[in-house]
Amino acid sequence: MSIGIVANLVAVAAVVGYVFWRAYPGTEAVRLRNALLLSPGRSEDFDWIPPKFPVGFRAERLPPTLEFRQIVAGLDLDRLNGDWEKALALASHLIERAGDLGPVRADLLTTYRAIQDGYGYCADFVKVFLALAHTAGLTVRQWGFSFDGFGGHGHTVVEIYDRQRGKWLLLDVFNNFHAIDASSGEPLGALEFRKVLLGSREKVCMRPNGRGRPGFVQSDTALDYYRRGIHQWYLLEGNEVFGYYAHPLVRTAGKVSQTFAQFAASMAGVRPHIRIYETSENAEQVHHLHMLRRQLVVLAVVALLLLATLAVQLALA
Repeated sequence: MSIGIVANLVAVAAVVGYVFWRAYPGTEAVRLRNALLLSPGRSEDFDWIPPKFPVGFRAERLPPTLEFRQIVAGLDLDRLNGDWEKALALASHLIERAGDLGPVRADLLTTYRAIQDGYGYCADFVKVFLALAHTAGLTVRQWGFSFDGFGGHGHTVVEIYDRQRGKWLLLDVFNNFHAIDASSGEPLGALEFRKVLLGSREKVCMRPNGRGRPGFVQSDTALDYYRRGIHQWYLLEGNEVFGYYAHPLVRTAGKVSQTFAQFAASMAGVRPHIRIYETSENAEQVHHLHMLRRQLVVLAVVALLLLATLAVQLALA
């Protein structure tokens, strides 16, 4: 083996090793993913009303699977009056057996069954809720916030578009609560709740979504938890879960592990981008993500050039 080939192999290994080093621990891998999926955030990116979806939003188009149709049919949602009541019923169904036994990280149906057995973290609950909501004819979008500069340490919630009220309404499915205006008793949307956390809106009351365990015993604890990530909110640009898992690359990679499935989804472009709710307080963190993204793009180009050079060297050897 020539010195040139050896040098090329060492260079490729160095690039790959550096990326793996930057991706450890798992919360840092999430930061890298978020940097690659980052899209600029503007006010209109958060104010849209379905069925008009913003450009780039990966709305679910596939019909629900038979299993999820059977699950929703068993909940008899037709007896309920509106979208909000149906959303609460779905959230209540998911939380009633919550046991905090650990994450699932599996396909939709496996995750649903694991939640029924007491497993699941917030992301598990949210993706199954997205599937149930789509099956029930509801439009839902997903918010996230982090505590570590848009890395993997954070939380995720949903907003339901209530057609009867003509507005988005917040549900914390995993922590089993929603917020209502203390005066009117009306449920709040995500950005309305954010104003409460910032002190620019009157106080709220916290209400359980259903009969399951509360994520927070005291309302003040929940508010403090949310305030920790107040300047790191972002909206995921998609609610596609059936389409995500039906993609051939994701389905094939998922047979190995969900980590491979997520990587395949990113390569195939089926993972939703994220829209950061940009403020003056998070400008430095957003800038850091943009810098990280540029670094990753440069590393990817370097790796491809090295591999192309290696292929030529091997062909001529």
